[in-house]
Amino acid sequence: MKIEDNQKSLNLYLWSLLFKVIDEGSFSRVATKRGLSRTQISRALSALEDEIGHDLLIRSVPNVKPTLYAIEARKRIEPLLKTMNAQLASLNEAGIGDYGNIRFGAMPGFMQSQIVPMLVDFQRSYPKITFDAIVDDDPHAFMKGQADIMVFYGPVQNPLLVQYWVEQVEFFPCASPRYLKNMGVPKTPEDLKNHSAIVYSGKVRSHCDILELNGLRKTYEFNSEIRFNNILSAKSAVLAGGGIILDLPLHHCFGEIMRGELVPLLDGWRITPLNHYIGCTQEAAKHKRIQVFIDWYIHRIREQEAEMKRALQTKFGMMI
Repeated sequence: MKIEDNQKSLNLYLWSLLFKVIDEGSFSRVATKRGLSRTQISRALSALEDEIGHDLLIRSVPNVKPTLYAIEARKRIEPLLKTMNAQLASLNEAGIGDYGNIRFGAMPGFMQSQIVPMLVDFQRSYPKITFDAIVDDDPHAFMKGQADIMVFYGPVQNPLLVQYWVEQVEFFPCASPRYLKNMGVPKTPEDLKNHSAIVYSGKVRSHCDILELNGLRKTYEFNSEIRFNNILSAKSAVLAGGGIILDLPLHHCFGEIMRGELVPLLDGWRITPLNHYIGCTQEAAKHKRIQVFIDWYIHRIREQEAEMKRALQTKFGMMI
């Protein structure tokens, strides 16, 4: 994703990026959340400083700090960002869009649990936009022209795609209360050697054999494993008491955790989060209906994820 622009001082995205860096006090944390590199962000903000002729960040301290100019600029520019976001939301609610068909590609589990309800909601506001939903457990199959829009973990090296970062996907170690009653509750990665595993082995993402907590990394092993190449089948096995799964995405386990059907495990030990992207072909990007849907999708996913994280924090004190 390129974040440079010929008129950088007029690029509200760059100012938004600056404000995120100020809030986080770190290029690296913002880079991780935005699916960009630290170097990309630093260069883009340096170019912004060069164009306006003022320093915006003090970089020679442990945490990045704003200059007085940046503080004043934020007071004046941030309201413009809020107004722009409000106007985009208003356009979506008004149903101002395009017409025509969109071929949408997604993995089986995500299509069933997330995309289908979203397509139904979207079409209520944009009834003239139709969809062909295409399901495949290999996301790279969508990137060869079979779909106009597709979702995947990324970014990917594909010059034919326009890619948009959506959000960071967190994965949760879980088991059913029935399994834990019979087998006990593991607290550390070392405890897993006494337990049975339910493993997702599909093509959507690579298997991860490392658990992380506060910068620490540990390998793990199970006593036994059952593997599934479909995430919903894997979740069914966990709900049936078949074992522990280490990598259920939040959107696949939120409802079950809230209802007590699944229990989060390992006191914060998790596999590395991945970045959720939505992409479209270069040709599809020219059409208004594609951009209308992508903007709507990103807003809706971020809104849903934020609501789920707030609910988990309120009910269980879980920090995500």
